[in-house]
Amino acid sequence: MTAKSQKMKKETDIEKIVEQALQKVLHFGIERGKCAAKEAFRKTESRLYAYPVLLDNIEQYKKDIEDLLREKPGRSKDLVFYSTSGGSRLTDDEIQEGRILIVRKKIERDQTEIDEINYALEVVKEDEYYPLLTKKYFESKKDDEIAEDFSCDARTIRRNKSRLIRKIAIKLYGAEAVG
Repeated sequence: MTAKSQKMKKETDIEKIVEQALQKVLHFGIERGKCAAKEAFRKTESRLYAYPVLLDNIEQYKKDIEDLLREKPGRSKDLVFYSTSGGSRLTDDEIQEGRILIVRKKIERDQTEIDEINYALEVVKEDEYYPLLTKKYFESKKDDEIAEDFSCDARTIRRNKSRLIRKIAIKLYGAEAVG
């Protein structure tokens, strides 16, 4: 074998190795993207299932605030709050305000999640299968029950549910949800 043919063979071998490495990197990227898309889908479903619970939480938190406002401030034997400035004890009114603030923060947190879900749902609101989402995630109906309501097969419900969830996931998670 001549020096020129050896050099050409070496270059060909290197090209093959580079091509194989590139294929592995591309495959890894594709698989990683699929995993991210599946995770976004799963998270979206989880958030939709949580939606009615969050609404209930907010109503309960509002009642808790009403109760706290009606409650006459007084020392709780199991709660002791200390001020961060100088270590002095907080007044009863300050403790009451702190407890109310904690509950208001919970309302704010849950309302933010509800607002994000509502924003994402806008992308599919006009879809003819949108009501299946409310039945599935907010009313906890089974696919077979929903299929009866739509006069179709349960597979049609599952297929359209997945299609809608993927759209919502993209609205919530962006490109991460694209698989």
